Amino acid sequence: MPKINIREQDPRKYEAVKAEQDKLKAICGSQIKVAKICPYCGHTVSYICKGTHAYTQEKCTNCGETITFPPISFRRNR
Repeated sequence: MPKINIREQDPRKYEAVKAEQDKLKAICGSQIKVAKICPYCGHTVSYICKGTHAYTQEKCTNCGETITFPPISFRRNR
């Protein structure tokens, strides 16, 4: 259960953010995705959609380790 219920607390903000997230989801839904996997436990940490990405640091929800991922570049092989 969430700590706060943003739908009830600020419904106008929720609807604005929800509309933007729906647009982004529609754009990313048809593109190539790559899963970021925790090197310690093999748990999927997140998914990356096609685009330009720099170094990222994320915490694995499974083992609790903080992982630094290198930049990801999507390009065609020749």
